[in-house]
Amino acid sequence: MLRKSPGTTSAVIATLMLGIGATTAIYTVVYAVLLAPLPYPHPEQLMMVWSKVNGGRNPMSAGDFLDWKEQSKSFQQLSAFTGGSFNLATQDQPEPIDGMRSTPGWFNMQGIPFLIGRDFLPEEGIRGRDHAVVLTYKLWNRLGANRSIVGQPIGINGEPYTVLGVLSPGVGDRFGFELAVPLA
Repeated sequence: MLRKSPGTTSAVIATLMLGIGATTAIYTVVYAVLLAPLPYPHPEQLMMVWSKVNGGRNPMSAGDFLDWKEQSKSFQQLSAFTGGSFNLATQDQPEPIDGMRSTPGWFNMQGIPFLIGRDFLPEEGIRGRDHAVVLTYKLWNRLGANRSIVGQPIGINGEPYTVLGVLSPGVGDRFGFELAVPLA
């Protein structure tokens, strides 16, 4: 019967293929956005804390953060971060880079692995000792993927910063920043 009307058969098969493909695509997006676990170890333990002023979420001041961190008995660790824009000295010319300033331990708290190197230490969160940088895997590749970059200086905003580590490929490359410096 299918051989008798090949046009109808082709239309039915094409309709089935499109329907199955669209359904698969929709379920894939729903799973990735709503159902898949976050790409962090123990995501159920991560919380984002805001300051509440006039009924809205507001970034907290440095003083509030330090008070909360000192007095907190409910959290294992508190870390702060903020965005930033940096000028990275490259071989060709300075390049504007979206970055992040974070308190020491921010990457370790989230369980984000390092390909090479390490996270910021507490002493690197002090003014004058904060010229350190962590690179994303994506930026490290753009800079030549030198495995001996840890401990080497790179120019950021016209000053030398020591590379402490490079994030592993994956989670770190999904962030909206390409490098991180300590929030002192």
